[in-house]
Amino acid sequence: MPIEEIKALLEETAEPGPVVAAKINDLDPYELARRLHELDPEEKVCLFGLLDSDEKRQTLLYETDPDSRMEIQDSLEPVALARLLEDMPEDEAADILQEHTQESRDEILEQMEPRDAGTIKDLITYEEETAGGLMTIRFNEVRGNPTAADILMSIKRDSNQDIPPYFYLVDENRRLKGYFKLRDLLNVPAQARALDFVQSTTPKVLLGDTCEKVANLMDHEQLSTIPVVDENDVIHGIITFDDVIRTMQDLASEDIFTMVGTAKVDPFAKSIGGKITARAPWLFTTFIGGLASASIIGAFQNALVEFATIVLFIPFVIGLAGNVGIQGATVIVRGLATGDIQDDNLHTVIRSELLVGMANGMIFGVLCGTFVWLVAAPLLRASPLLGLTVGSGIFLAVGLASVIGSLTPRLFIRMGIDPAISTGPFVTVLNDISGVAAYLATAWATFTYI
Repeated sequence: MPIEEIKALLEETAEPGPVVAAKINDLDPYELARRLHELDPEEKVCLFGLLDSDEKRQTLLYETDPDSRMEIQDSLEPVALARLLEDMPEDEAADILQEHTQESRDEILEQMEPRDAGTIKDLITYEEETAGGLMTIRFNEVRGNPTAADILMSIKRDSNQDIPPYFYLVDENRRLKGYFKLRDLLNVPAQARALDFVQSTTPKVLLGDTCEKVANLMDHEQLSTIPVVDENDVIHGIITFDDVIRTMQDLASEDIFTMVGTAKVDPFAKSIGGKITARAPWLFTTFIGGLASASIIGAFQNALVEFATIVLFIPFVIGLAGNVGIQGATVIVRGLATGDIQDDNLHTVIRSELLVGMANGMIFGVLCGTFVWLVAAPLLRASPLLGLTVGSGIFLAVGLASVIGSLTPRLFIRMGIDPAISTGPFVTVLNDISGVAAYLATAWATFTYI
């Protein structure tokens, strides 16, 4: 149903009746969550109240954008919100509570059952994009060394719950001893002991490992579930592939939005004012860079007056240099995000990008310089030295751009800043400034001393 129809339904009467509620509840809650930001705050709250089950409300609350989620939560009493979060998976409830202030969070947790509140408090202590923040504490735990028949009987007793395909064998201290799959359990004799068919070599992650590391290990081992342990090998929970995919999608979107200098969250879900606030600082950075470039051009104004034709190639030089710089930075940032680039190969990748940038600078410097040399006199009525100027300027500008694009992500990492920022306006501005400076300095030196 188009969002306009939903808005029309909500506006039909001051108090939407059962017919409107029925139409709303026929819609997919995931689709409603995706489009919820297009409604006014009052309409969001009204739609949320029309849903006929807590399951739909939980789905809508968790799957929608942060701004809409907070607007709905602000309309709920702490007791009502606490009851709703209690029935959600603990990791999802923890994700929602992390968006609240400490005071609001404590107020909501006080309304929960002590056991649920304690579990969520533990999960909140981990950063959202780490293994501890991604894990769920509900998993198939097998203690001691029971028989296959005993394990199957325990599964039957819990037949009302979904059965994940992985089982984890632990000792009396919950230290991980190995794992087996449901398929393994069904293919062994009833009296076989768990230690007889368990796989002792278990892929696992630590509580503080990043989402990227978790995703890479799950992909390498072809697992849909992976255990989370501490330094003593005590299992604390498991991570499922759907949680990893969701977080990786969020991280990828965040990097892309950051790289172009906009909001880190979905910009489609922000108000006009929010979009302006998110983008203005980056545009101000570009403004400062433009002033710096203008100052550099002003410093060479005497040379520009005497050799005006060099101005024709300024956009060409900085455009080529800018593309090279962004290419190098993007390759490195993506490699860091996917885990393809680690500490042991970071220097190799940076060196490779530098060499590629320098080589491209040499190739296009020679090609463009030669072309301009040949056409300078007949077409531009300029000295053939213009070709030397353009070629040398391209080589220097592209070389500087490759240095900036390749080294800036590493610099940001050392400063504890998201390296995705470096591929946005920051690198673009630096490339423009360095490109203009290199080109004009080359032109001044060429026409002054040759």
